[in-house]
Amino acid sequence: MRELIQADLKRVIKDKLLLVLAILAVVFALITPLTFALVFSVIDVSEEPMLAALVSAKGLFFQSFSMTNNMGFIAPILLAIVLYKDFSYGTVRNKIISGKSRSQIFLSTFIVCSLVLVCLIMLSAFITLGVSLIFFDYQEGAFAAADLGYFFASLGFELLVLLFMSALLSLLCTCSKNLGIAIVLYLAFTFALTLVGSFTQVIGAVAQTFVESELLTKVINVIDRLNVGMSTSYIGTGDSYSLSDVLYLTLPALSGIAAFLGLGLVSFNKKDLK
Repeated sequence: MRELIQADLKRVIKDKLLLVLAILAVVFALITPLTFALVFSVIDVSEEPMLAALVSAKGLFFQSFSMTNNMGFIAPILLAIVLYKDFSYGTVRNKIISGKSRSQIFLSTFIVCSLVLVCLIMLSAFITLGVSLIFFDYQEGAFAAADLGYFFASLGFELLVLLFMSALLSLLCTCSKNLGIAIVLYLAFTFALTLVGSFTQVIGAVAQTFVESELLTKVINVIDRLNVGMSTSYIGTGDSYSLSDVLYLTLPALSGIAAFLGLGLVSFNKKDLK
């Protein structure tokens, strides 16, 4: 298994698309904070205190992990192209002939996908943080010892979301009939999560304002918090996590990872490789 992972990782690292992804990670990491810095250079921030409060190095850093934001959107698509080459070039059949089981091949794909995706998104996020700190404060208040623990806890939750994305991508790349279907299904799934999240947030705001129903508001809030696609709306936006926050940010992501991996193992073992 270790040799299989090493071989898959070497193949992905040697792929020219990975270099493209690394370049895009740097470019996107620079664009966002520099754009905000440019906007703030032509706007009198003292006259727009609410705008200034919305932008911080902390906020820009954690927004870098969003499924539909810059690298979170581009990286999985290009990575799917790299991973699917195992099927288009007949490499998977050679692995099976050499004695590797389908389960090992699928799990190796997931591990390699996770490593590459995490490294790319982390690279982009930390460059964003470094550049943002040149122009903006990390947060409104002073950075205390408790903020360091909150920072690493938030990173852990973001890591779970990235593993969720990797499990979904691995399932689609190994079990779809062709690359196009895999990419379309991935985009459809992630956009559906985002669309549902946006819908529930709007409905929640409307219900809270016009409908005097505490139960309805709670139900909508629970649906929104269970949506892994909206996790970035809650991760890194405060200064501490309650027990309910931890459960909302871990259980749906872990359940999704387990479901995608389980379905992937079953489906890939039944797949007819031509």
